[in-house]
Amino acid sequence: MKHVVVITGPTATGKSKTAMQLALNLNGEIVNADSMQVYRGMDIGTAKPSEADRQAVPHHLYDICDPGERFSAGSYLARAEKIIRDILSREKLPIVVGGTGLYSRALLTGFFDQPELDPTVEDCLLTSYNQAGLEYLYRMLQKVDGIFSRGISPKDKQRIIRGLSFYFSTGVKLSSMWGKTHSPLKDLDFIVVGLTAERSELYEVINQRVDRMIASGLINEVKGLMEKYGGKEYHAFKAIGYREMMLVAEGKVSMEDAVERIKRNTRRFAKRQFTWFKGQTVRWFQVDPLKGKIPVAEIYKFINIEIRKRGEET
Repeated sequence: MKHVVVITGPTATGKSKTAMQLALNLNGEIVNADSMQVYRGMDIGTAKPSEADRQAVPHHLYDICDPGERFSAGSYLARAEKIIRDILSREKLPIVVGGTGLYSRALLTGFFDQPELDPTVEDCLLTSYNQAGLEYLYRMLQKVDGIFSRGISPKDKQRIIRGLSFYFSTGVKLSSMWGKTHSPLKDLDFIVVGLTAERSELYEVINQRVDRMIASGLINEVKGLMEKYGGKEYHAFKAIGYREMMLVAEGKVSMEDAVERIKRNTRRFAKRQFTWFKGQTVRWFQVDPLKGKIPVAEIYKFINIEIRKRGEET
């Protein structure tokens, strides 16, 4: 049986650090499952792995497209499948790490057969967006498909419109289709590990991490991206940290105000992640983010036991 380890959980719980230590001890290679770390040039604000880590352990699906390109969960699944099978063919352990629930779900369950949607519905939704704004559409999505809305950002225009288009074209909630999926990786065995923490502690660590990003030059990174790519409407530039710093670069808000917005929006994002992963088949491990303590030895033991046990079952 070919095994794949998935490390998931809310932001700032230490997923990348855990993946590194496991990869070194389990002859593994790391596969990204963070929807913003796929973009080139978006390094500080997405907390990408360091160059030293990438030299020590092979990392895949980082820096694979420009911010102006569209990269969907479907695109991710197609790329990730090839990489995971290649890693397994070399008798190494794929370790998938990231907090994007849609990407993890794509790997574990795949997608359902997509019905044809009415294009006029999306046109109407775009008109509503231009007239009433994204917040109006998100509140609408909350009413028609609360489960789907809780798993995405209120600023994610692309997915908000997709969820509404699906519902108003088919009369069916997009979230209700998740049980009808099929995955091209169904022949593989996934061991899913989740990192969790006390929310008050996690929120404090989030605040500290934002301060480090600002000190590392996030505003300069954002200015460079604006100069190189221009368009603020790109999906990638809606990411937390980037949209707020763009307002600073344009002189619309102060740096102090933007930093507080980033902290608040990241805390809210972490809260949505808790909701997204709730109820999924995950073996959760408690971390102490303030002290940087992660039970890596315990996780390592769990993975080895699962690999041995599942091997015996086959």
